[in-house]
Amino acid sequence: MKIFGLNIWQLLMKTTDIVLSFLNNFINFLNLLNFKQRAILKLNDKNLGEGGDVFIVLNGPSISNQDLCKLEGKCTIFVNRGYQHSCYERIKPKYHVFVDSKMLNGIWSIDWFYKIKSLSPDTTFILPVSWYHKKEFKELYLSGVKIHWMTTKYRLSSLGVAGNCIEFAMQQNFKKIFITGFEATGIAHELCNSRSHFYGINSENNRKNTLDYAQDLYMHSTHLRSLNRLADYASKKDIKIVNLTQGGILDMFQREDFNKAIE
Repeated sequence: MKIFGLNIWQLLMKTTDIVLSFLNNFINFLNLLNFKQRAILKLNDKNLGEGGDVFIVLNGPSISNQDLCKLEGKCTIFVNRGYQHSCYERIKPKYHVFVDSKMLNGIWSIDWFYKIKSLSPDTTFILPVSWYHKKEFKELYLSGVKIHWMTTKYRLSSLGVAGNCIEFAMQQNFKKIFITGFEATGIAHELCNSRSHFYGINSENNRKNTLDYAQDLYMHSTHLRSLNRLADYASKKDIKIVNLTQGGILDMFQREDFNKAIE
């Protein structure tokens, strides 16, 4: 059965997209009215990319098969537990991104910031501007830790930390965005209790039940559709996004070989 030329599942996905788009626009409107937040964002440096290249390194298991140390000297963005990679201290990433609420509720330790600073003192953290007034983060920036505060136009689009990295790169005038470690198969590995990241598994996921996974799968569907829209947006803005990941399911970004791309 089809309604408006769509089968029931396509119709449900389209309805979800419309609802989330409305909610995203509403949140963006509220952000415009948040003058304290806007004042904080004005303190950020602008045009950090200057039309250059950036390499986003996510934490998929495939990066174990790539020599990330070759990224030394490149402008790089790492995320979450990426600091555990053996090449992190050598690469000394320009940026490190945290956006997950696990950092707020204590599932992830604030001590990670200080560990990262010991490995790469000049790394700038990219964090949600909504965390600015939280006590633990106030202590961070008052101690001299470099922080770039950001907001996202796609808060309810399930793009996660990968989407925040891409959005930051586009906002800051990087014209060629390379991504690796982005298989987009993490939920499948979690369901099979297999290695979902280069360092193994996220132990906190062991607490999940079937309803948690049902939500995760629903969000993953939104994630894939949102990535396709993000790819279209980047193309219209003449921004090239290149997928260097070994394997994975993503087909919305041009693919290139990791070793050839960094020559």
